[in-house]
Amino acid sequence: MDQLSNVAELSGGYVERVNPVDLTSSSANIIGKAILASMVTIKIKLHKGLHFRNEDEDLMSQNETFLTRTLGNITEETNFTFEYGLKPISELLEMEDLDLTEIKSFPF
Repeated sequence: MDQLSNVAELSGGYVERVNPVDLTSSSANIIGKAILASMVTIKIKLHKGLHFRNEDEDLMSQNETFLTRTLGNITEETNFTFEYGLKPISELLEMEDLDLTEIKSFPF
C-alpha cells in the first residue's frame, strides 16, 4: 500500500481503499467527479529566507525556494498542501543581499 501511495503521489493521482462489496458504487462515485482541469502543474516560489520542508529534492530548485509539482487531474475535492519554514540563521547570515537588522517579519 505504501508503494501504491508513492506512485499515486508522483503521478498526481490518489489512492482510495474500497470494500470489494462496494466496488461498483465506489467506482461510480470516483468516475462521476467532474474534472475541472487536467495536466495541472503547480509552481510556488518562496522568499529566499524560507525553504520547503518534506518535499522531494527533485521537485525543488533555487536553493529549496521554488517548488514544481504535477497534480494531474483536478476536481472540486482536490487539495494541495506544502510545508515551509525559515532557513537556518547561519544560512541567512551568509546572504549578502539580506540585511537581518532590517527584516521585521517574513511573509507567512
